[in-house]
Formats: sequence, C-alpha cells, structure tokens
Amino acid sequence: MAFNKIHVIRILILNIIFLALIANANARVEISDFFSDFTSADVTLNSSEDLNGDAVFELFYAGDLVESHKVSFNINANMVISRVIFWEEKPTHDYYTAKISIFDDGKLLTNKSYQISYGTVSLPGFHVVDFTPSNKGIQMLLRPFNPSVADIRFELIEDNDIVYTETKDAVSLSTVTDIQTTWPFVLLNNRKYYVRAKIFTHRLNAPPLINTYIADFIAKEDVEILRDDVQVDEYGASVTIRGKSQVPFDGFILVKARNKVTNETQIFQARMEEILVTGKEDTAGIVWKGMAPGTYDVEILAEDQENVALDKYETVLRIPESSADVTSTPSKAGPGFEAFLFIIIIAFIWRSKGGS
Repeated sequence: MAFNKIHVIRILILNIIFLALIANANARVEISDFFSDFTSADVTLNSSEDLNGDAVFELFYAGDLVESHKVSFNINANMVISRVIFWEEKPTHDYYTAKISIFDDGKLLTNKSYQISYGTVSLPGFHVVDFTPSNKGIQMLLRPFNPSVADIRFELIEDNDIVYTETKDAVSLSTVTDIQTTWPFVLLNNRKYYVRAKIFTHRLNAPPLINTYIADFIAKEDVEILRDDVQVDEYGASVTIRGKSQVPFDGFILVKARNKVTNETQIFQARMEEILVTGKEDTAGIVWKGMAPGTYDVEILAEDQENVALDKYETVLRIPESSADVTSTPSKAGPGFEAFLFIIIIAFIWRSKGGS
C-alpha cells in the first residue's frame, strides 16, 4: 500500500512538472495586441525570455489564403516589440480574416485572428485631403463629413519596425483640420521610411473605429539659402543657410564669380561651422582675392559633401578700381590690412544675423 502511495505521488509530481513545462513554453511569448485592416496589420509581442523568431501575417477569405508576409524578429526577455506589414492585395469582398502566427525555428508558439470588414462598416466620417511625410516631419489635412473626435497616432516605420510613435489625443474634427508634427531626431540619408497614420474615431457606447493610412519618403539632406540675408559687395560675400531636413547637413558654400567681359571665373569656398538640421542656421563669410575690376555674375551654391548643390542664389556684382586694387594686392597693404579684412567678415556676418 505504501509503495502504491509513493508511486501515485511520483506520478502526480511528474504531471505537475510536465504541465509547468507546457505552461512555461506557452508563456514564452505572448501576443499582447493584434490589429489589421485592408491597408496594414501590426502585432505587439512580449516574451519571458530571449527569442529569435518569425511572425507570419496571413489574410484569408472564406478560409482561403489571400496573402501572406513573414517578418523575422529578435526579442529580449521582458521586452515589448511591434512589427508592421502592409497588405498588397486590393479587397474584393466585404469580410476577411487576418491571422498572426508566431514561430520559433518552425515551431508554432501562439497565434491570433482578427476579423476585418470592407465598405460601409469601416468607412470613417472624414476625408484625408493630404497626408505628406517628409525629411522634416508630417503634414495631414482632414475634412470631416460629420463632426467627431479622434486620436491620431503617427508611426515612423523602418524595415517593419516602428521606430517612433507620436499621438495627438482628442483631435476635434468639426472643420477642416491641419495637423503637423516634426521628427525629434535625425534621419539617415537616402534611407526609405514609411509613415502610418492610425486614426481612432471615438464612438458612443462602441469601440473606436480604426482606419490607417500609409505614405513613404526617402530621407535627403535639404537646406535653403536665406535670400534676405545674402550680402555681396566689392569686398566679399556673407551667406546664411537654414536646415530644412532632419538629415544632418555638413557642407559648405561655393561662390562662382564670372567676369562678364573676360568670362574668367573664380571660385571661392567656405565650410559651414555648424551641422544643420531643421530650423538651424549658420553663416559663412568669404573675402574676394585677386578679383579684377569689372562686373561679375555671381552664383552662390549650398553644396553637400558629394558636391551636390541643394540650393542656389544668383546676383550681379560690380568691383570698382579702388576696391580691386585693395583686394588684389594684399602684400602691399599696411600692417593692419588683415585685421581690416577680418573686421569686414565679422561685419558681414553680424549684419546678416540681424544687426544694423
């Protein structure tokens, strides 16, 4: 009898251990959120341990597979990650089923389904007039059909990964609404980014109606020469440029002066001291050297490290005899000549910054 009791206890212990192992395996990764419409789908995962796995997104109609996407992921223990895909097929029916399955080395760990509808059931109460992401940020223009309130979430997506999220809560959609936001970090040059706007329209006694909109852009350096701050005279030039992109600009000002009579062209260059991003300004000063008297066509270029001109400004310059004598023969000038040129440069920069 004692032997049987011990045997039974051992079986119970083994069963408890087996069930615990199964529970741990099932709890290894969890789908905390899954959403899909006909534009995109996203999943949020958390895991109790490190895992390199695959997320398989599938779209079904009446049990038949319409489209499938596999996205690999790497998650650390106690970490939360999200992955996004964009459906490519256009809907031709009213109701579909989206499914997410999580695999580890081909073994299914967990899955979840989401019912989605197309047509009047999912139509929002507004029209997206404009949705334009850029190097600088996002601009979205909404025109409501009926007054409503919505939460608008902007997501910057790179390689199926949401790298940045910003939410505008309780946006009133009673008139045409312009929504703008800027990226609070630098972007990588020539990198393609996707932006998704996920709009949650509030509804009385019902869950929010969710609609998504997708656009993309390629991040590029971008600056502008401030026309009102360009100063060009017989002594030199002062040029201020402003960043227009979250891709950092580490470039220079190139000035080409072509004599209208002789067609001789001289080139001057000045590197920007500051690395420019959106809204940041810097001024460069140039002093003419060896410029003969005459009238010149002056072309000012803002160029990047690869000598690509991002902006251009043109003007005309006349150098009289007296100024040409001074700027072209510095070796014959008095001991204070270099200090004089330095003062001229500082005056250019100070004047372009708003001095009088």
